[in-house]
Amino acid sequence: MPDPLLSAAPLNYHTHTHLSIDGRADMAEMCAAALRQGLPEVAFTDHFDLHPRDDGCGFYRADDYFAALQANRTRFAPHGLTIRAGVEVGEMHRYRKVIQPVLDTYPYDLVIGSLHWVGDEGVHEPEFYTRRAPAEAMRLYFCELTDLAQAGGFDILGHLDLPARYCVPFYGPFDITAWESLVRPVWEACITNGIAPEINTSGLRSAAGRPLPSVEALRWYREMGGERLVIGTDAHQPDQLSAGLAAAVQVAHAAGFTHLCRFERRQIVDWVPLPQEKTISQAQIS
Repeated sequence: MPDPLLSAAPLNYHTHTHLSIDGRADMAEMCAAALRQGLPEVAFTDHFDLHPRDDGCGFYRADDYFAALQANRTRFAPHGLTIRAGVEVGEMHRYRKVIQPVLDTYPYDLVIGSLHWVGDEGVHEPEFYTRRAPAEAMRLYFCELTDLAQAGGFDILGHLDLPARYCVPFYGPFDITAWESLVRPVWEACITNGIAPEINTSGLRSAAGRPLPSVEALRWYREMGGERLVIGTDAHQPDQLSAGLAAAVQVAHAAGFTHLCRFERRQIVDWVPLPQEKTISQAQIS
């Protein structure tokens, strides 16, 4: 069943195609699905990962990405689909010397900065949690995330509380309010560097059971003066393209936001009003 806000969802700025190591569909399939699902604007943000233990290390090819992008813009723009050029870079604060020349060479509309690795440990790996107590794991993760945000060089911060997707089997339900003192420095760095957080709906497809981050964390950002915001489903296959967009809109409203950012050539070119709230189960946003 489609999301109740689907036809009004203004954009989806976090998606992947087969040009990511873990993508499950080519760009044309994703574009066709976006049109079927009523999405007017989508950014394809394929993974650009350089951590030597990452399965996608060395996989990303910007030439192939932009060739596919141009072909699909030509094919799908006449049908009303706006396609933004994006990329999700991992650990940019560590690999800037390799990443920056690529960002400078190609006409990206938006760049997501994400943290998937803390040192040589993956946030997705059980060992990151089994080797340490929750307080130590969260300190390591959020302190490095602060370093990433302080270093800047990207436009959107990906999935702020990514451990919420993975830590539940080891620590139980993830409560962001326990880590407020670690989250606020991340928000401060985002505000200082003009980085927009995303509401990432992949958490609804995981043990977290909610978008990333939670309403509480976004309220802290808003109270601190944060204004920039985007939404993304982190889709890796067509049936995930619109998954949870209604919940993301509800979270944005609950946190005090009224608009989303529209990006072009790495600049905010418009502030898009959020769709009006509609009835959604509270369980989707808490």
